[in-house]
Amino acid sequence: MRFGARGGRPQRVWLSSRPMSQQATLAAPVEVDGIGLHSGDSVQVRLRPAPERTGIVFVRADRPGSPHVPALFGNVIDTTLATTLASGGASVATVEHLVAALVALRIDNVLVDVHGPELPVLDGSAEPWMKLLDRAGRAEQVAHAARIVVRRRVEVVSGERRASLTPCDGFEVAATIDFPHPLIGRQSLGVALDNGQFARELAWARTFGFLHEVDALRRAGLARGGSLDNAVVYGDDGVMNPEGLRAPDEPVRHKLLDLVGDLGLLGARLQGRLEAVRPGHGITLALLRVLLADPDAYSRV
Repeated sequence: MRFGARGGRPQRVWLSSRPMSQQATLAAPVEVDGIGLHSGDSVQVRLRPAPERTGIVFVRADRPGSPHVPALFGNVIDTTLATTLASGGASVATVEHLVAALVALRIDNVLVDVHGPELPVLDGSAEPWMKLLDRAGRAEQVAHAARIVVRRRVEVVSGERRASLTPCDGFEVAATIDFPHPLIGRQSLGVALDNGQFARELAWARTFGFLHEVDALRRAGLARGGSLDNAVVYGDDGVMNPEGLRAPDEPVRHKLLDLVGDLGLLGARLQGRLEAVRPGHGITLALLRVLLADPDAYSRV
């Protein structure tokens, strides 16, 4: 069983461990391939350096004309168990793990060539993306990075779900989840994302699901590529993965990972604290819309 910082597992301090105000891109291109979690398709991905002010842009390299899909919350078309973007007649699904890794390493500009409709799930966490980006290296650019600074509290409530953004000196995320499974139950965690905390506390946390939901998901065209190699699966009597959990609270840590990825769709670095109860992709993106609709709630620096 593998643990994060709470269990004393040593972690590498990644490239994001010092303050950075300049924009950055990759120092070199890198490639990876794998299986899409929901599509089940084999996917090849190539990440390339990009000029200043490009942002994170997915390129459907398998489509005529290689349409570009910018990673911006205005391009989100679906949030069912993953975040799907679309633009120019093309779409890319399950982008949140890679975007979270890019946010954590403060890589602002990158072109992501995707040969398929969905990013590969890899091991179900952001850790393989962190290792890939670390191998590519980080190249600082001249232009200053844009920041969105939260100036006053904004909140979205939907039934039992709740999400809010409040002013903060840095970038923090916190969440509470509650699942009727004896190994999950109610879990809460907050993390300040500086000095390599994303790598130590969240990057390795895998996506998770429940055995009794698998058949229904596959009938709906989802989780076709899911396996014990890329997701934690909870059965009635415990975790089905032979290696067990990486930490007892791995589920809430993965939810925080997803929050970081969805916040990366702002198109600028965020200064503020997000708190969520029963978090999900949909309510996080609704919160971003509420924030940017209120000019008194934020400033762009």
